[in-house]
Amino acid sequence: MKKLLIATVTLATLGVLYIAAPFVTVWSVREAIRSGDSAYLDATLEWPTIRTSLRESMTEYAIGPTPAAMPGQAAAQPGFWQRVKNGLSRRAVDNLVDRYVTPEGLPQLFGMRQFYRENISASAADTASLPWHERARGFWTRIKRAEFHSPTEFEVEIADRNDPTRHYIGLLKLRGLAWKVTELRLRTPPTNPA
Repeated sequence: MKKLLIATVTLATLGVLYIAAPFVTVWSVREAIRSGDSAYLDATLEWPTIRTSLRESMTEYAIGPTPAAMPGQAAAQPGFWQRVKNGLSRRAVDNLVDRYVTPEGLPQLFGMRQFYRENISASAADTASLPWHERARGFWTRIKRAEFHSPTEFEVEIADRNDPTRHYIGLLKLRGLAWKVTELRLRTPPTNPA
């Protein structure tokens, strides 16, 4: 009976640790970006797939979704000005991703964002001075969705602290005994035309 109890407690503990591990990884990535820990970011994020997924979602965010053709009709070609805007937007997104989606670039981007919020926009919501448990509580309240797609694949959707309509979707995969962030997407919820 005692062995059964020990086995049950051990399995329950392992289950809780398994479920908590991706959340801890996401929190740790967030804190590494804030503190500039590029070594941790380099080890935890799979940069080529993150750049690809982020480039796609940011391009769609900047340009907007491609209008679908009606059944039986050819898709309408965008006008000259729209093509120029699309080309410039793609180039801007490509430059931003190439420059800042790196282990050293993400902390720089976060630092610029903080500088802007504190010194220029007068919306100084400095969370760095808050204790870690208060920051964790704020982080937890912004999680909109978290689900396991398989035992080795976990997806989390988090609302932006400053713009709740902007969501970040991260895909984590279990590599060995550690969770790695493999994809990152930016999305805004669809607007209701009614």
